[in-house]
Amino acid sequence: MRLRSVVLLGAAGVTLAAAGGLWWLYASRDALVKRAIEGFGPQLTGVTVKVKRVRLEAVDGTGSISGLEVGNPPGYKSARALVLGEMRLAIDYSTLTSNVIRVKEITLEGPVVTYEAGPGGDNLSAIQKRIDAEVAKLAGPASPDKAAGRKFIVDHIYVRDASVRFGDTLALSMPNVHLRDVGKKSNGASAGEVVKAVWGSIAGNATSVAARAGGAVRDSAKSVFEGARGLFK
Repeated sequence: MRLRSVVLLGAAGVTLAAAGGLWWLYASRDALVKRAIEGFGPQLTGVTVKVKRVRLEAVDGTGSISGLEVGNPPGYKSARALVLGEMRLAIDYSTLTSNVIRVKEITLEGPVVTYEAGPGGDNLSAIQKRIDAEVAKLAGPASPDKAAGRKFIVDHIYVRDASVRFGDTLALSMPNVHLRDVGKKSNGASAGEVVKAVWGSIAGNATSVAARAGGAVRDSAKSVFEGARGLFK
């Protein structure tokens, strides 16, 4: 066999292998994103993070994440701090290869938050403190490959129809959230900074509801449920 033929066959083999690898990445993108969330989430929050399903449409830049569950820190009785039915997102497809990716919209539909007080403070604030510390660490000068990380500008973040639970008997509605232009002023926010903004708004609303509900939250009893609802009319 001539050298030229060997070279051409070798090049064809490399091309096919590369194409196969790209196809595998494309076909496996949902599983890869799911694995990334379940890997990075616990590092950032200090609690378990699970996802049932990820669906991404690379053609139009839309996607959804279903069955997101965020666990509770040690020392709290409830199994989960947050359960989310679905999160939808829309990405500017033309920016996917850029260092700063533009996300048009992130929408969290119907999250259920569990608020639980403890000796050292409530569970949501404990998770917030961990997120704050990790974001600061990742942004610090000792952080590896700091400049190489992808950044995001998010036009709109919505949290709709959220509720906060206090024990097993009391649940109250939370105000809707609309955050605008996250990361725009700094020419991009890290993934941790985006999570920090979202979690901060959810935790802040839940804590505010808890403070306004007062005795109803402490008792967590059905007998005071209607009285607590009256606080928000």
